[in-house]
Amino acid sequence: MDVKLSIGEEDVGTSNSIKEEVKKDEMDSLNEEEIWRSRQERINNALASVRTAAQQDPAELSAAVRTLEHITDVEEFISVIERLANKIDPSAIFNYVGPAGNSLLHAATLPGKDDILRLLLDYVPDHILAAQNDWGNTPLHVATLAKSSRAAAMLIRRTRDLPNVEEKIKILRMKNKHGETALHIAVGTGQVDGVRHLLNEDLELVYMENVQQASPLYSAVRCKDPAMHEVLFSLPLEPSRIQGMPPILNAVLLPGYDVAKRILEKNMKLFAMTDSRGGNVFHLAAYLNRSGVFKLLGPKTEYLVQQQDMNGDLPIHIAGKMGYVDLIEILLPVSQSLNLHGQTVLHVAAKYGRTSVVRYMLKHKVLGMAINDADHAGNTPSHLAAMYSQPAALIPLVIDERIDTHAINDKCWTTWDIALDRYRREPTLRKRLTLMVWASSTIGQLPFASGTFLILRPEARDEANSMLSLRKKKLNRDHVKDLINTRLVMATLVATVTFAAGFAVPGGFNSSDTASKDDRGMATMLHKRLFQVFTICNTIAMFCSMIAVINLIYAQKNDVKVAIVADRHSMLPLAIALPAMSIAFLTGVTLTVGKLPWLANTIFYLGLVFLLILSGAVLIEYLPLLQSNHRPIRRLIFWLVLAYIYLWGVETHLLDDLEDDGMGSRISASQPPDGVGDRMIDGSTTAKCGDTPHPPRH
Repeated sequence: MDVKLSIGEEDVGTSNSIKEEVKKDEMDSLNEEEIWRSRQERINNALASVRTAAQQDPAELSAAVRTLEHITDVEEFISVIERLANKIDPSAIFNYVGPAGNSLLHAATLPGKDDILRLLLDYVPDHILAAQNDWGNTPLHVATLAKSSRAAAMLIRRTRDLPNVEEKIKILRMKNKHGETALHIAVGTGQVDGVRHLLNEDLELVYMENVQQASPLYSAVRCKDPAMHEVLFSLPLEPSRIQGMPPILNAVLLPGYDVAKRILEKNMKLFAMTDSRGGNVFHLAAYLNRSGVFKLLGPKTEYLVQQQDMNGDLPIHIAGKMGYVDLIEILLPVSQSLNLHGQTVLHVAAKYGRTSVVRYMLKHKVLGMAINDADHAGNTPSHLAAMYSQPAALIPLVIDERIDTHAINDKCWTTWDIALDRYRREPTLRKRLTLMVWASSTIGQLPFASGTFLILRPEARDEANSMLSLRKKKLNRDHVKDLINTRLVMATLVATVTFAAGFAVPGGFNSSDTASKDDRGMATMLHKRLFQVFTICNTIAMFCSMIAVINLIYAQKNDVKVAIVADRHSMLPLAIALPAMSIAFLTGVTLTVGKLPWLANTIFYLGLVFLLILSGAVLIEYLPLLQSNHRPIRRLIFWLVLAYIYLWGVETHLLDDLEDDGMGSRISASQPPDGVGDRMIDGSTTAKCGDTPHPPRH
């Protein structure tokens, strides 16, 4: 008997994986065009079977879009559309823009959704291509951020097919909240192919700046891929159209200068670009002390180091402002010596307190001859050093025997006149040190102005008296009283300490048991010279401080003028008492450790150094006493000033905010061009080339 076996799928245990393979084989047998025709037909059928728009529920629409955003398979995507078609119009889904500004097209640009994106591009309206989310990103921005090159290519192709050319250009040039186009992002993330696709559609994109004033060219400088440089810098670029910061200035900030060299080889006009203040690549290199950039100096580029910025400065003057002697040596053979204001590098260095440059210039056989040269305002380097209160830079000028101490500028002011006038207007420490340096090198100066000045302008004598009278009127009783009380406390403390030291001498006194009758009660170190110095200095300090105390007590009267005179009379005794007390302390301590020679010598010489500094601080109040023609005394004063500058951190290289006193124009030091500083020093304006992109900061 024949037995018929009926075998079903369940009998052989066909697995789901086998079903999927069979289905895949069946799909592969169809050509791609038929597949997409089938998918489009399914979407069209879904669109034809929808309810009216009035029946749409916003909550259901939002939930449907959220569901579709997370789907990566195109077949599943179509199936969900078909299932939702009875409730929601698919066209509403394609037009939907969420609360954060994201559309379904934004979500479809992410990696792994290329088939869904291809399908959506046939159904989304044109305006969705330009839809921006809360960060200002269009679908093209999102695709570029995700490094989805296929998605970006499809979006570019769809944009190219727009009937309106202006709309096409508008979409390609749209910027996000950071002012970045898709090309900015493609350059920042190192997508060379993406850059090519975008530039093939619109070359104008390469010129546009973001909110940080960086064009794609500027950002491309930091890309490590030479192919990116080849694509961008080989273009027929017009530098005048580049917005924001010049790309060549970003190349200066790199540790190597290969990119700058490549730009020079590709496009000389691009290399010669200037910032908004007229500074070129060599101005910035001089400011930042990038000596490697100056290796690019040659016949083609020498004219750039002879260009002036908006301040009228050449790169060599910028190097002088910053104090870079090595750069000055490089630039001297190929650069002019004068800026727009007729100033040499020596003028600039003196003005900005660059002592090392001043010394270098004075030692130079030719450049040192400019020590008495006047600029267009008649100012010599010493005039400028006094005008801007630069005592450290003034010292080498004063020491030089070639200096003309009686030189006057166009307003008939000598260096002494300027220094004294600046100090009288505002008696700060820097101005006092400047006056101290110049006073130590000049003799017989008139109290306010030079003789020539007083002859040309006799009214200056009345002006000087008026100025002094005005300063006296500004002094009020409370201010004088506070000053007197402070000095009274100081003088009292000195008197108290020195009085106690007179009866507690180093080594003590001979006792009645061990000493002879004549030596009883005498100091044990009476015959030692250091002890004798201790006693003399302690006595001087004691009585000088007492004199100051008496004067200051007398100054407590209600008459302000009497108080001022008494206060002035107390200053000289105090100026003597403080150093004398210091000497007494130094000799006393040295005596007590005398059995250990190395310690005694260390304390003595260390104390001597600080004693000189202390004496200089006290003598600052007595500028007329500092005028001396003795070279050793002058040198000592200069050392004291330098000690104050370097030990106490007196910032003599920084300019004060000067009042407009008519003594000269104010020219600030050149800053990094167009924000090169906080924004450029760290080298990041957009995402660095090759970095993994992160969501835009909001």
